Amino acid sequence: MGTKMAQLANPLCGEFPVIMENGKSKAFVVDAKVFQRLQVILDNLLRREPETEDALIATSKAFQKLLAQVEVEKDKPSSSWREELRAL
Repeated sequence: MGTKMAQLANPLCGEFPVIMENGKSKAFVVDAKVFQRLQVILDNLLRREPETEDALIATSKAFQKLLAQVEVEKDKPSSSWREELRAL
């Protein structure tokens, strides 16, 4: 079972040779084409513009109120969370 979990956790291990150090994967070997594709993906992720929906939610007073309430009550779930959400 541990082997399956390791394969699921790092799908690159099945596709590319992995360099191990002290029993842990430290790097994987790819060809230049794969490296260029990975570089494009990472560049796009790093330069991604923030989503307007994220800003709306983060600045929402209702969201801030709900978040503050969750922080106070995080150890005890509410039985009437639907009504509380509607009230906000």
